[in-house]
Amino acid sequence: MGPASRGRFVISLGVLAILAVLAWFTMEPGKPRALTLVLLGFFTFRVVLGKVKARYDGKSGEPAQ
Repeated sequence: MGPASRGRFVISLGVLAILAVLAWFTMEPGKPRALTLVLLGFFTFRVVLGKVKARYDGKSGEPAQ
């Protein structure tokens, strides 16, 4: 599994989604929960940008056809 492989991409998005759900249900509404969700959104954005960049660079981590 390369650093830009589909498996790592799906796992990282899954982990971030689980963390967001846990933060939503376990933290009280307010600034700390909002900040946590914003930070998780930022990390999700970085993961997606990394995947898009790898696709355009030709380093998708998947075998060429």
